[in-house]
Amino acid sequence: MPPVRIGCYGAFWGDSPWAINQFLRGPDKQVDYLVADYLAEVTMGLLARSARSTQGYQKKRPAAGSITEFADLALLPNLDAILEKGIKLVTNAGGLDPVGLKEYIESKLAERGLSDKLKVAAVHGDDIIGQKDALLKEGRFHQFDPVAGSVEEGINASTGYLSLNAYLGAQPIAVALKQGADIVITGRCVDSALVLGPLAHELGWNFGTSHEDLDRLASASLAGHIIECGAQATGGNYTDWEQSAFSPHGGWANMGYPILTFFPDNSFTISKPPRTGGVVNTRSVCEQMLYEVLDTENYILPDVILDLSRVTISQSSPESVLVRGAKGKPPTPWLKCTAVRQQGYRISVDMLVSGEQAERKAKTLGRAIVERTNALAAANHASPISNDDHEIIVIGAEHHLGSGSNSGERREVVLRVAARHENRSVLGIMGKEAASFLTNSAPGICMLTSGRPKTSPNFVGSSALVRRDSLHPVVVVGSHASPIDVPLTLDGCLSGKPSASLLSETAESGVVLSPTQPPQGVTWRAKLHEVATGRSGDKGDSANVAIIARDAAFYEHILQQVTPQVVFSALQHLIGPGGTVTRFAVPGVNAVNFVITKALGGGGLSSLRLDRRKAMLNCFSR
Repeated sequence: MPPVRIGCYGAFWGDSPWAINQFLRGPDKQVDYLVADYLAEVTMGLLARSARSTQGYQKKRPAAGSITEFADLALLPNLDAILEKGIKLVTNAGGLDPVGLKEYIESKLAERGLSDKLKVAAVHGDDIIGQKDALLKEGRFHQFDPVAGSVEEGINASTGYLSLNAYLGAQPIAVALKQGADIVITGRCVDSALVLGPLAHELGWNFGTSHEDLDRLASASLAGHIIECGAQATGGNYTDWEQSAFSPHGGWANMGYPILTFFPDNSFTISKPPRTGGVVNTRSVCEQMLYEVLDTENYILPDVILDLSRVTISQSSPESVLVRGAKGKPPTPWLKCTAVRQQGYRISVDMLVSGEQAERKAKTLGRAIVERTNALAAANHASPISNDDHEIIVIGAEHHLGSGSNSGERREVVLRVAARHENRSVLGIMGKEAASFLTNSAPGICMLTSGRPKTSPNFVGSSALVRRDSLHPVVVVGSHASPIDVPLTLDGCLSGKPSASLLSETAESGVVLSPTQPPQGVTWRAKLHEVATGRSGDKGDSANVAIIARDAAFYEHILQQVTPQVVFSALQHLIGPGGTVTRFAVPGVNAVNFVITKALGGGGLSSLRLDRRKAMLNCFSR
């Protein structure tokens, strides 16, 4: 049986719409499938607002709850090459309306006389907002705990939810492909399912719970996890960034996106298209393997629990790595679901501040902006902006580095005042008053944006677990076929057991320990980035930071010295009340993975911080 080749051209809605071209160039067929991940929590909120605002106007905005850019920028401009090479596409661009996007694509194909050339399928059933109250009444929800007792808010009887979607697995995608679909459009599904579905279909797998089935599903899910964020597997967001930036064929200006080649023995390689920039080596792929992972022995997915703690990664050619060793466990009786609701409004004011004592000047200015806003709000009988609902950030003064920042005077910084409030008019005061400080405060100040700062809705995300048999996925293939139900059962499901390597430190302990003594022998002092690489990722209000030894000889030193207490000490200025730092060992790749809860100021949707999605955390850990 030949291997299956899958390319990923998109990591999020906002990734390069032209990246797909590199998989279609030249006479040869590089891949069998192309996949793209378009959805994030904030995307679901934006799609929900868009769908609501266009109700009754669907003729003007077809498929308003989906991402039609997939059709308009990726699919339709490249139809000739896709048809010529026989490449199939799988994407979650359906968002809140996968059937609507399917119909939109079919209408565009009909306009070109290609209706008989491509069969389009939609997977839906992940949207459970209409069933929320009934599921609550039946006790079908359970609190979601990322790790170590940091339970999230969950789902309640509030009516303010914009969206509520469960993460489906890969089985409906495989069913759609078996029915002859050339393009599969899903709503919310776990990212790796976009890859697992095609592999299960092509290789004839069962979604069973035998050891053989589970190891297959685990390895394919790991492959999907590695490539779903596009170029992050091929030199993007890479610790040794200069290798990628100045790589042959254009570096960052021509980044190559990943190609997965999956073999029948469950091993796989990661590579990239020829004549593209970036790097594919054991470190770049290992970093991405640990991206957004919590417990490395129990990466919980809808179809399988993935144990990646003993995975090995080796260089198979100059631009290809071989990955093997993933193990699978039975899935749990639960599926994760994420809700998005609007909670008030937000605003950001950005100013460039120059001259002597620029940092002090910026902090003084930020406080004055908040104080004036609150004084005018009080005069209008409105509540003030609370301390918890505003941030004064001085960019360029190492604001986010805490105790690790370098002292010294800065002569040019950017001030950001970010605020939230339930009353839009209070934030409107800040937007109107900000510019007045150009003439009634210090010299050397200018606005970074044209016009007055505008308010926008403040979204809040929360996650919970829902019984998997509460979901009823449906597959619709083509324009005339009957819908196909894909029932989810509890057969063979088990609750996972926490990793035996777990070590934890809590915010309440108040104890910050020094590193333990390193192993005996010849030693020298080194910065962490000299002996390790890293990658950070986000999950709601939690983040992970993976530390990967550059050489196996360094791993024991890292285990003994880079403890939860040490990481807590380095990041405590970012960790909120009740936050924890938990460490998991990943001996297969000589790594440790830290999970930090209550670390992102409420999560990527509602946080007022600059780094709302964790991108800089691994840099702090150096």
